[in-house]
Amino acid sequence: MATNVEVINPGDVRSRAQIRPVFGGSPQGGICASVEKKSVNLYSDPDAGEQYGYYDGWLAEEDDLGAVFEYTGAGRSGDQTFEGVAGSGNRAILRHAEQGRVLRVFKAAGRAPGSDTMNHRYLGSFTLDSLEPYVWRRGPGEDGLERNVIIFRLRAAGEVLRDEKDVIPPAQETDGEFIPFKPVTAATFQCDPATSGNLPLPTQRIRSGKKRRKPAPNSETSGSFVLPEAFGNQLSLRAATAATVAIRREAELTQSYKEHLDRAGHRTGAYQIKVKGLTSTLRADLYDATAHVLYEAKGSNSREDVRMALGQVLDYSRYVKMPEHEGEPRRVILLPDAPTPDMYSLLQRYEVQVVYRADDGRFVGPAVPQLQSS
Repeated sequence: MATNVEVINPGDVRSRAQIRPVFGGSPQGGICASVEKKSVNLYSDPDAGEQYGYYDGWLAEEDDLGAVFEYTGAGRSGDQTFEGVAGSGNRAILRHAEQGRVLRVFKAAGRAPGSDTMNHRYLGSFTLDSLEPYVWRRGPGEDGLERNVIIFRLRAAGEVLRDEKDVIPPAQETDGEFIPFKPVTAATFQCDPATSGNLPLPTQRIRSGKKRRKPAPNSETSGSFVLPEAFGNQLSLRAATAATVAIRREAELTQSYKEHLDRAGHRTGAYQIKVKGLTSTLRADLYDATAHVLYEAKGSNSREDVRMALGQVLDYSRYVKMPEHEGEPRRVILLPDAPTPDMYSLLQRYEVQVVYRADDGRFVGPAVPQLQSS
């Protein structure tokens, strides 16, 4: 006769020995995949990450799709990756949907009385955000050296526990930082469900926690552009797929234009912003440090995208401060096609310029630097 396996619900506290018969996974490690149980178990230990400024937890700010839980990828020193043995855990998260697995999040809950055994509190089942599965940030490794860190963006895929003590602490000060541009690589697109809108839309049933914890000071962290901001609309699956096609176009467009700036000898990167009182991180698509130009890219020239880009570039430019330049940067919107005359008129009113890609592949606009003939 088969033995009944214990049910573990959000909010329950268990040891790994008790978790493994239910959800599988290895007895150690932060990202533990199980083929048999169709699960990828994500273990978070605040004591291990927060000393370096990495916070796994809920963003206090929600969008129209609901709340986001941020989870830091695997790799303690050096750039985190999706490649090779070092990136196997991160790949397991990225590919969880196409492999038919559920992401399950556990947070360290102290040691069992009179024992060295660590207990873990189960937060529930999640899936990657279908529009922005992950972002890159900059931060120190255990060796103290700055490196690229993967931050996964998770959405509830059923009942979850959302306790105030699991909310990421807000930034104590407003601070911006010019950081290296992390290019879009094949790893971004090797998993269709994570980047094509095929992930299930979130179905959140959030169980409230009981006690509010005073936020701890938040050390400033930074990262770099990989995918643009998720659209703030409640999307059907069809709309999500269309939106992600635009996201792919936006990523490719930004990378191509950055390469043009690099060939012109300009110093380019991304600009990461933490705003006092917010837990989320703002991210400008592209910054030209040579010409002091801030770009916001969109995957289409639609009225909606142009208006969104206008608001974002006006917002982000307030925080861009570089010692070699005075005042705020020039604001430019990067588009795959020319906007309509009506949108041109709107942008001119706010002194925002446009760069777009012509039919022959050239970039057109007053901010485009000319390449020197060899």
